[in-house]
Amino acid sequence: MDLLEPPAEWSAAVEEANWIAERLGPFAADVSSVVPAGFEAYARVLHPAEEPTRGHRLVRWREIASWSGIALRPDAQFHTVAMPPAAPADPPPWSGQGPREGSLYPPDAAVLAGVLRDATTAPEGCFFGLWAGYGIAVNLPLVRLPEREYLLYTGPVEALTAPVASAHGQTANLAWPPDHAWCVVSEIDLCWTYVAGSQALVERLLADDRLEVLPAAPDEPLTRIEPFVADLVEPAVTELLAGAHTLVTTSQGTVEAWLERPDRRGPGALRTRLRPATGWRGTGGGLLGSRDEEGLRRELRARLASAVVSLVGG
Repeated sequence: MDLLEPPAEWSAAVEEANWIAERLGPFAADVSSVVPAGFEAYARVLHPAEEPTRGHRLVRWREIASWSGIALRPDAQFHTVAMPPAAPADPPPWSGQGPREGSLYPPDAAVLAGVLRDATTAPEGCFFGLWAGYGIAVNLPLVRLPEREYLLYTGPVEALTAPVASAHGQTANLAWPPDHAWCVVSEIDLCWTYVAGSQALVERLLADDRLEVLPAAPDEPLTRIEPFVADLVEPAVTELLAGAHTLVTTSQGTVEAWLERPDRRGPGALRTRLRPATGWRGTGGGLLGSRDEEGLRRELRARLASAVVSLVGG
C-alpha cells in the first residue's frame, strides 16, 4: 500500500462525499458540473507556468499577460494571454508545456490551506480525494462522481499538500471539511483549481497576492476558445474536408493536420503534428465519431481548436 505523509490517513468512508454528488450538474456542462452548487462565492486559483531553464521559476499568468499585452480577464483561459494573435517582440517568459493540469503547485497549496483553515470549524478532520487514474496502489472503495473516481484520505487541512510518494508531487484533486464550509476541486483536465465557499473566503483569496486568483461563478463554462482561435480554425476545417491536409499557423507555433475520412471499414481519424514556438514537439489525434459532413465539420472544429490551444498548454 502506498503511504501518505502523516498525519494523513487513507479512508473507506466514501459516503462523506455524497453531498458533493448531490450538488453537481451534468458533467462538463459548466463549473457546477465539477464543483458543488449552492455556495455563496466561487474563485479560480490559477496554476503558474514554469521556466525550466531558470531553475524551474514559476511564471504567473499576469506576467504572461504583460508580455502578450492582453488583459487578464476573469474568464481568461491560459491561451487567452499566452497565445496573442501577433507575436510580441520579446520571447515568451516561459517554456515547456504550460501550467500543470489537475494539481496545485505545492507552495500555492500551502498558502491556500492556511486560508482555508480559518474558514471552517473543523480544520483537523478534512477529507481529500485523489483521482484513481494516477495508479496509486491502495485497495479501498472509491468516491464515485460523474465521470471521475477518487481515493479518499483524511487529515488536517494542510494535508492538501500531502500526496503519496508514487503520485509525483500531485496534490489532492478534491478537498472539503466536515462542516462543508468550502470545497476545493483541481479537475484533472484544467490548469486552475476551483474554490467554493463563503463570500468572505473568496474575497480573502482574491486579495492574497501570494496566489493568483480570479472570480468564478457556477454557471460559467469550464473552458472556452478565444474568437481569434476559432477564426484560424474555420478555414483549416474547410481545407481538411476539401483536401485532407491543413496547416494552422499561430504566433506561438503551428499545427499540421491530416484527415482520414470514415468509410465502410471504420471510423475516420484526425492526425496532428504540433510545432510550438517554445521548442518541444508533439503528435496527436484520434478517431472521429461523425460520418455526416456537418457532424464531421463540428468535430474537426473542436479537435483542431484543442490542438491549437495545446501549443501553449493549458
